[in-house]
Amino acid sequence: RLEARRRAAPPQPEPEGMDRVLRRCEAVELADVEGRKVPVGKGEAAAEGASVVAAVKKTPGYDLVRVGNFGERDDGSPPDIAFFHNRPTLSQIYDEATHRRQELVKQSCGALRDVCDRVFGFDAAKVTLFYERGAASRFVRQKLLFNLAPVEQHKAAKGLADVRADPFVYCYFYGLCVHKLAHFFDVVHGTRHD
Repeated sequence: RLEARRRAAPPQPEPEGMDRVLRRCEAVELADVEGRKVPVGKGEAAAEGASVVAAVKKTPGYDLVRVGNFGERDDGSPPDIAFFHNRPTLSQIYDEATHRRQELVKQSCGALRDVCDRVFGFDAAKVTLFYERGAASRFVRQKLLFNLAPVEQHKAAKGLADVRADPFVYCYFYGLCVHKLAHFFDVVHGTRHD
């Protein structure tokens, strides 16, 4: 039965070089298929139809952990802006003495609320903030995700105590909102978007 399944849907060769990152284990072997080596299950794993993990790809901005909701208000209202942090550097959010990341998030929430509520009439709680150096802000599954790493870099470069004292954070959020909110109205890259 296994051979019939393999003949019906033969394993596909991995892109060049993928066999170098193949996780070696008892359940995987490199079989010769049409003169090329491809990873296939062996032993009990093959009989059960186990999948083979050839590599783990970590795309910037997608290896995030939810830290919680933040807000800048001191009036007793609950924090309402979700914040995520990059998994490998997650400990930095809790090392406030060194990184001042929670302070950055709270200050950024205030600027985000100013831009979203006052300029666009859009609820700032519908925007998610995250932190990861080198990752792009994006629009995914009808959700807005804004990266705070550029705000932190600007804050450090200017020696600012509060990011709201400089127009950069407002311009940054304004530009992201113009760009990302346009996607709600079918502005597609390569058409009116450009």
